[in-house]
Formats: sequence, structure tokens, C-alpha cells
Amino acid sequence: RPTPEECEFAVRELSKLHPDDIISADVVDVKKEEKGKLQASSCGLQPTILDGVVSTILSQNTTSANSTRAFSNLKKACPDWNIVASLETPIKIETAIHCGGLAKKKAENILSMCQILKQERGEVSFEYLRTKSNDEIKKDLLRFKGLGPKTISCVLLFTLGRNEFPVDTHVYRISIQNKWIPSNYSRDKGYEYLNEIIPNHLKLDLHCLMVQHGRECHRCAARGKPQFPPKDGSKLNCPLI
Repeated sequence: RPTPEECEFAVRELSKLHPDDIISADVVDVKKEEKGKLQASSCGLQPTILDGVVSTILSQNTTSANSTRAFSNLKKACPDWNIVASLETPIKIETAIHCGGLAKKKAENILSMCQILKQERGEVSFEYLRTKSNDEIKKDLLRFKGLGPKTISCVLLFTLGRNEFPVDTHVYRISIQNKWIPSNYSRDKGYEYLNEIIPNHLKLDLHCLMVQHGRECHRCAARGKPQFPPKDGSKLNCPLI
């Protein structure tokens, strides 16, 4: 589990509850990469791979609104990544991204990453990864502090439009509740399993729908307290029960 049929059922039924989180059937001639960009929120919706990586780092352990504001503040403070790489300390970065939380650690990781790129390649860019395979990209990015399987999977899915199924806290929780993965699986192990078994053509929509459902559904939210419950005080009729 989940079977292809279960995945199709989840996409079909969840899309009825969260229509804004799926590409409508009448959208035609949309390349996979463009579809990923249309679906992304703060996670990887950027013109360059480095922008996507940094915005995804900033999305860790915070809300979409806060991470979007943090990224905007950082770009205003440092319009060019070469400026970031030239900094002697991460203080300027930390100040800019303070609203996103965990600013000190995120700033240190962003500065380190930009400086390593400058030293190794002579330019602060990840565009050399664009033609690499998923496995090659994962191997390259995993060596940077602050980049784990979930963050890299988001970059692959949203920035590069690849067939990937990121497992965030909502996807992980719902997958355990529905016995798609054993309760003793770590999130990283759950990602490895689900990324192999989820049909490629459903990965993008299923991920986006499960994330939003985990934010809105009383049954599927952490501790039964959704971040964004229905405004009328009702509870969603969860199709995953």
C-alpha cells in the first residue's frame, strides 16, 4: 500500500475538498516543470535552482507566509547571491530572515552553501544540476548543511518539475493514519518507500492535496487541531477515513 487505485481515489476525493490545490482538467499543453511551478507555494517556486533551494530552506519549521516574507527580505538585503558569498559573517542574512524562525542556523547554512559554490565553481549557482538525474542531484545537494531528503525532494518536484513525492509532516502523519507506511517508519524511510510506490503522474497533485488536507481536516491534523479549519466552524467530511 498504497495501491495505484488508492492513490487515484485520494487525489479524486481530496480535489473535491481542496480544488485550489490541483491543476484543473481543462489545463492543456502545460509542461511538467510548469505544472510544478503552478502548484508550488513558497516551496521552490523560483526562477533558479539556488533561489528554489534557499526558499525551501527558509520554509523549514515555519508558515508559508513567514518563509515568503523572509525570502523577500533576503533578496532585498542581498539582490545577488555573490553578495551573500562575499559576507564575512551571516549576521546580515540572519537579520533579513529573522521573521521566518531559526534564523541563526538557516543563515549559517545559506552563507556556507553560497561560499562553497563560489569556491568550487567560481559562481554562486546550482544551474549545473539542471541536466543531472534525480539521484545525482540528491547526492550533490545532501553534502550541504540544512539540506535533507524532504527539502531536496521539494526542490526536485517544484523547482525542477521532476517525479518526486516529498514527505513533510502532514504527508507523513496522514500516511501513517491510513496505514500506507508502518508507524515505526521515520519520515526519511517513509519518503523512500512512498517515492517508489506512488505513481509518477499522481505525485505532484497527491503531495499538494495531502499537505493542504493536513492543515484543514480535524481528523488528519496534528492533535486534531487544524491550522486552517473551515471558517464556518464545521468539520470536513474526510474521505480518507
